[in-house]
Amino acid sequence: MIVRGHRVYRGAQTGGGRAGRILLFLLVLLILLGLAAFSLLPQYLVYHRQSVAMVIPMLEESGEPYTIQPVAQPAPYAGGAVSQMAIAAPDYSVVDMASVSGMNYMRAYYVPMGKVSETGLDTAVKDAQRNGLQGLVLQMKDETGMLAWISRVAVASGYSANGTWDPSAVLADLKDDGWFLAADISCAVDTLLATKNPDVALKDSSGAVYADGRGSWVDLWNLTVRDYTADLIRDLLDMGFDEIILSHVEHPLASVSYTRAAASELSRHVFAMNFAIAVRNAVDADLRKSGAHLDASVTHDIFTANGTENGQDIDDFLRVFDRLVVSTAAYSTDVNAFIDRKIDSTLRFVPQMTWAFSGASVILDTAAPTE
Repeated sequence: MIVRGHRVYRGAQTGGGRAGRILLFLLVLLILLGLAAFSLLPQYLVYHRQSVAMVIPMLEESGEPYTIQPVAQPAPYAGGAVSQMAIAAPDYSVVDMASVSGMNYMRAYYVPMGKVSETGLDTAVKDAQRNGLQGLVLQMKDETGMLAWISRVAVASGYSANGTWDPSAVLADLKDDGWFLAADISCAVDTLLATKNPDVALKDSSGAVYADGRGSWVDLWNLTVRDYTADLIRDLLDMGFDEIILSHVEHPLASVSYTRAAASELSRHVFAMNFAIAVRNAVDADLRKSGAHLDASVTHDIFTANGTENGQDIDDFLRVFDRLVVSTAAYSTDVNAFIDRKIDSTLRFVPQMTWAFSGASVILDTAAPTE
């Protein structure tokens, strides 16, 4: 064949060349079909404990029409029924919140709220030094509900609980001089909050706010009370306090009604413990950040009543609080309660007494009980 002056030779066409192309096409087609089948395969796989099976619905059909069997509705229960919900008491044996990390002896002089002022602290410092102490425990909120400082907490401002003095500068100077500082705040006994907001208060049998010789009581089950306590703790930590002592984490010695209905099914011990755990959870990160500790001031009955009267229990409180402060005139006897439990009494038991001694924690308080 001649194309524009060039001779072109075409070889003879054979059937083998065409067959190769057809085989290649079929191979590519099979691969594509295989990939499509593989993408659909997972929806037909059924996994058993020790095997994998393939179930393809179209192959499982028998061709027989479906039959729907009617199911009779259950008849209403004709007998009598009693519905009752029981609330079980929590198991506090699993609670592990207290921490002694970085803790030293608490050796301090107690200053009641009436003397938490610039001149009062100056006198307290001299009294402490005279007794060989370099620490102060300041009552920053007493049973009246008033505060000894100007707090940033909204609840305190809303109910006019704030004090008139900002002790930040004085406290900073004491900290710079190496003084240990602890703040004591009342929890369940808060006359101001209970009377101004009865919705958060415990009630007596007549429906009035419950009060006793110490003051009016708020409900430790109430979320407002718990949040208020946690906010006050954070405010005090920001002022530089090394430890916070919660007083009146307890149930009154009377029958009362609560702001939460379920609380009436639980014990006085749960009343105190659930509050303690909730507050500890709320401020635990703040305590760790500040390197501070959370303590409880408990009644002397904790050594004998075992939580049956006011809800305080020595073993469970030690699961939540880093120290227990006890106003006592019988230190030599009370300390055995910690020694018998193999708990470091020099760190975790803080007797509040009219006399001080060396080598362990102690709060010197001229108003403490005497024998």
